[in-house]
Amino acid sequence: MHNIEHKPAQEEPASTPEQKGATTTGRQKLPRAWRYILIGGTVLLVFAVIFAGVLSLANQRAKQSPVVEPTPTTGATTLPTSTIGATTLPTPASTPIPAPAISDHTVSITIAEGVAYLSTSDSSPTTLNNAVFALRTSNGALLWHQKIEGSPDQAPLVANGVVYVTTYVGLNGPVYVYALRASDGSLLWRYSNANYSYLSLSTSDSNVVFVASPDGISALNASNGTSLWHYAAKDTGSTWPLEVNGIVYFSSSSDNGSGTLYALRASDGSPIWQYKTGSYTNIPVVANGVVYTNSDGGTLVALRASDGHQLWKRTIDTNYFQSLQLVNGVLYTTTTKILEPPAAHSANPLQGATDIGALLWNTLQNAPAVRTIPLKQGISSVYAIRASDGAVLWHYAMNNGANSWASWLAVENGVVYADAITDTTGSQGLGDIYALQSSNGSVLWHDKLNRSPENALLANDIIYLSTSSGSLDGTVYALRARDGSMLWDYPIAGSMFAAPVLDGNVVYVGAGNGMAYALRADNGKLQWYYFTGLGGDSSLANVGCSNHHSAILNMRKLQLHDIHSRAGGVCRYHHSAPSLSQPWISRTFSVRDWRLTTASSAA
Repeated sequence: MHNIEHKPAQEEPASTPEQKGATTTGRQKLPRAWRYILIGGTVLLVFAVIFAGVLSLANQRAKQSPVVEPTPTTGATTLPTSTIGATTLPTPASTPIPAPAISDHTVSITIAEGVAYLSTSDSSPTTLNNAVFALRTSNGALLWHQKIEGSPDQAPLVANGVVYVTTYVGLNGPVYVYALRASDGSLLWRYSNANYSYLSLSTSDSNVVFVASPDGISALNASNGTSLWHYAAKDTGSTWPLEVNGIVYFSSSSDNGSGTLYALRASDGSPIWQYKTGSYTNIPVVANGVVYTNSDGGTLVALRASDGHQLWKRTIDTNYFQSLQLVNGVLYTTTTKILEPPAAHSANPLQGATDIGALLWNTLQNAPAVRTIPLKQGISSVYAIRASDGAVLWHYAMNNGANSWASWLAVENGVVYADAITDTTGSQGLGDIYALQSSNGSVLWHDKLNRSPENALLANDIIYLSTSSGSLDGTVYALRARDGSMLWDYPIAGSMFAAPVLDGNVVYVGAGNGMAYALRADNGKLQWYYFTGLGGDSSLANVGCSNHHSAILNMRKLQLHDIHSRAGGVCRYHHSAPSLSQPWISRTFSVRDWRLTTASSAA
């Protein structure tokens, strides 16, 4: 604020009759009229300056472009940026198969030797609605299912005739590792831990599995679950262990933000070296005697695998990394920098234009603002970093540097593929998927989505993409990797988070509605689907139906019969529940309404 000295108003000199014959009264009114004109002109001028400032600020923002920093390399060929505008992928026109639930009943899938192994988890870790299923991939027929305690949050691991599943019960544990016989689902052994755990298989010994948790890492005998060795870390966070060339790498972090990357001898757990980091450390990449790893807060390092000696260190302006991918001597990753949320009150549209604009906004508001708590925003980028010295070759800011959250990355045949969620406030969700030239980051093609991209699989020059529209429904897209054009889409009546799984010419998809789907990879045609059941009772399950229509519900007995047929008979759903005291009549309805209807009935 300026200190303005106010002086007493001085009397104007008396007008004299000699001034061009004007009367005394006329001479007094003339200065007052001019004052009104001058005040009005000044106000108009002020608003003109403010308006020009606002236009200038908006123009500057409109001209912002993705940040691409190509570093010249000898002999590098720069492909032209695509001149075609972003293509918006359509929303599926077909109606999805109804499901009694739409979210919070996640199905994860692993395919091995003609069998689809499913783990199901409920949003509440203490629920009884958790199990492992084995289905025949040819038709979705149930081979076996096994109840488990706790909620699995990753797909089963299958090796040497054993299915491994990690579960957690409640936020504070316990945590279990289940080993089930792949042929019939019978329990071989169960390992218990007090803390959240990550499971991986040994690459050097088929009879060993590793379990990492905040208190350290253990090597277990795969045949009976007994501990072979344990290395104590005593931290509060961990990640998946990784074995390369007889060395097990795992990281842990503490509440104060520090982290540690450990290198242990796989045979006996003896320490080889450890490296301190400033934050949570992601799963490393190990190649050619070098360990590359990144940690939250923007630090990327290269360490010598033999002794942990730091070869180089690079700091990037970001909060979170995705896991690194090393291709042809270049490290690729996506980052997300968290932005402070917008002010929790009405924004000043004149802020930054002029000082007087800010003054007018503060003084002319005539109503208190509605206080809101906005969601955080992020800026996500794709980075290419030279593995030999950590130099940034280029980086590309997705969504023109506006709000975005990176969710998937793949590199193949000289192209970097990445996607990001761009709308985190609405129920529908929005997103983008990009194909960038790996040598310089130029855009080859760009697709926009009317839903959130969750995860994807790149295989055989096709991108199989899982998307969700809020928590209500999802879509599987198959996109041609060469130009982003859509090969097919398939609607899902539920949320989706995991990447599709490809086996042969079939794509398998697990959703948050408790269902698994098998789709033809070339055209997206449904081969079969399987509903795993809700409420801790898998009796509400089908036998691999490939079509759907409406259903008839007898509310008195709570028995649901699907009226459509398939080759081999009628698909039926059954659910047992106590009789309702209130009489109900049968009616035709969508299976998607079943959960809400029965919930309100029971209430």
